[in-house]
Amino acid sequence: MKSWKLKNLCAIFVGTLLVFSALNQTAEAGWGIGKDKKSPRVIVVLVDMSGSTNADRRTVYRKAFGKIFEKLQGGDRIVIGTITGRSFIDFKPVVDAEIPKASIWLNRISYEQNLTQTKNNIKEQAERLVSRKKGTRHTEILSSLNIADTIFHKEKRDKLLVILSDMIQDSREYNFERAKVTNRYSSRLIKYRKKHNLIPNLRGVKVYVAGASADGAKKYRSIEKFWSRYFKVAGADYSTHRYGHSLLEFESEV
Repeated sequence: MKSWKLKNLCAIFVGTLLVFSALNQTAEAGWGIGKDKKSPRVIVVLVDMSGSTNADRRTVYRKAFGKIFEKLQGGDRIVIGTITGRSFIDFKPVVDAEIPKASIWLNRISYEQNLTQTKNNIKEQAERLVSRKKGTRHTEILSSLNIADTIFHKEKRDKLLVILSDMIQDSREYNFERAKVTNRYSSRLIKYRKKHNLIPNLRGVKVYVAGASADGAKKYRSIEKFWSRYFKVAGADYSTHRYGHSLLEFESEV
């Protein structure tokens, strides 16, 4: 008798869980977060606010942020920070926020208010960053990638890295504007950073670049080629189609 009662209780418990699961899925679909949505992601946006960031590039950044914000969904974490000459030493994110996720257990009105407030706060902080008039002296992109590695390290969500920069490394060690970024130059740089364990682990990280520029087509191609090699060594999911002056596509690939 006791065994029969126990089996009945287990059956009722499992049935209840299935019902609540179905209700939760139905509610989520009604709230616009159905099964066709992507898995939650952590999106790291590194912004180059060096002295070379002019009004035109700020416009590019604003448009890029607009595309990113359009794709934010429940469960996403977004981290926004600047690329400076001291990025690795004193990096402080301008934004580190998680987008609220809808659930049958949440009051819909409270959820929507929280969602709106969270998104508005993120947009306001991003606009303040892009509107800064005082630029930084150096552009330490290489070290900034190590910061991204640190942020991604313990994350189980899908990983996206967006770099808003002209991609011209400008530091005491490496200055892409003055140097000839040849294959030999790139090989020496990568070999040195490998030897000193400075290559970030970006395995599985999908990389986007917007704002890329250079003084002439030849220089542009040589710098893009360097980053292509560097991202490959770091293990990133990189494609030249996601590298350019503008963020033409963001999470739109079929």
